[in-house]
Amino acid sequence: MRQEIMLAIFITILFISTVISQENGTITEIPQEVLDNSTATSIPEEILTFLLMGDTQFHFPCEQDNVQCKHVSKKNRARFFLDNELEFLPGVEVNETVRQGKESTTTLESRFANRVQRQALDALIGSMDYKPAALIINGDLTDFGHLHQLHEFRKVWYDNFPIPLLLGLGNHDYDNNVNDCVLNFCAHTMLSWYTDYVKNHSIVADITRKPVNMDVEYTGSLAYTERVCSKNGKMCAFVIQLNNAIDYNVTVSSLFVNWNLVPPIEYLSKELIILSNTSLPILVNLHQCSGTRSVKVKRMLNSWMLNMKATFKSNQKVPRLGVFYAHVHGRHEVVLECMGGYKIPFVYIGSVPNNRFSKLDITSLNATITGYKARDSLMHNGEMLEKLETVKLWGPCTGTETIRFEDHATRKRRNFIRRARNQAHKSDK
Repeated sequence: MRQEIMLAIFITILFISTVISQENGTITEIPQEVLDNSTATSIPEEILTFLLMGDTQFHFPCEQDNVQCKHVSKKNRARFFLDNELEFLPGVEVNETVRQGKESTTTLESRFANRVQRQALDALIGSMDYKPAALIINGDLTDFGHLHQLHEFRKVWYDNFPIPLLLGLGNHDYDNNVNDCVLNFCAHTMLSWYTDYVKNHSIVADITRKPVNMDVEYTGSLAYTERVCSKNGKMCAFVIQLNNAIDYNVTVSSLFVNWNLVPPIEYLSKELIILSNTSLPILVNLHQCSGTRSVKVKRMLNSWMLNMKATFKSNQKVPRLGVFYAHVHGRHEVVLECMGGYKIPFVYIGSVPNNRFSKLDITSLNATITGYKARDSLMHNGEMLEKLETVKLWGPCTGTETIRFEDHATRKRRNFIRRARNQAHKSDK
């Protein structure tokens, strides 16, 4: 503050000197470096921030690498003869008591992981000068679409989160439940709630409702596109939410309601055509993006990039497009695919069972994504966050690059293994 005041006084003196000099027939110019310094500190760059994660998944076990969570469930696992993955130990006679013990241990781990994740996100948001535009949760809000699981998701996340939520559904919300619960009630619960969610938030989703005889029929992919901006509205991006998977379709019949869900791949194709002339970043979100599904997404985006290559070149703009997903709880990484000579990031954004999430920061020129590990403050002397790598997302490229968000313990273990292998290799020689 003192430097800014001194700078203002200096500029004022120079301005008065200039006026006096002009009256005497001479002109005194203000040095350019003074003008540059006077504006550099007063106009901060606009940043659009998103938080991203997946798999709140009430109630699902923690990942084995989530040491703090496994520490909490240690006594329960020993009591009910469960291994680290919450499977019964060999030779255990499975009865109703140990089955209920397994269920209660699963619930214990799920609630712990969600609590730690929520507290870490609250701490991060509270430390920021400007709140993120939204928290994107890419699927598996529940483990099976049961009402009590949805109720717990709403209680912990949906009903009281300090920033807007942009939600998608995953395979555990409805795909895994088709023809399982009575009258498909579990799948219908999540699909019905989700259509109410988009409606109540004025989100235009790809779903139509019409009466058919005595029933109601819903048809579409449930996908949607939202234009999201920073607080001052100077930096915006398009968020495309495809739900579950690019090729997923199913017909579900419940009591008086029929759901005809079509693959969102056609929706994405149409949206990319509509957004061909936009200069804003495009963030494609879904739950599953591995195997053949990853190939399908890459094929579509590569085709779009080739069609847009001339436009990018004539406008001298770098394409700003990325794909963000979850599903595989243990993975937290960025793969920078090279398409048409430009980086297109494919990002595992982190999951609640592994207590991982990501922060995406977008500026007018580029974007970075930073990985975070959520910590239980009681186990880590009040620390709630471990900041991991920060990766620059867009720009020219020559080949595919993979960056994993490793925490301190993982890096330490990897470096130890590497040193041991090097020493073994030297001794063999």
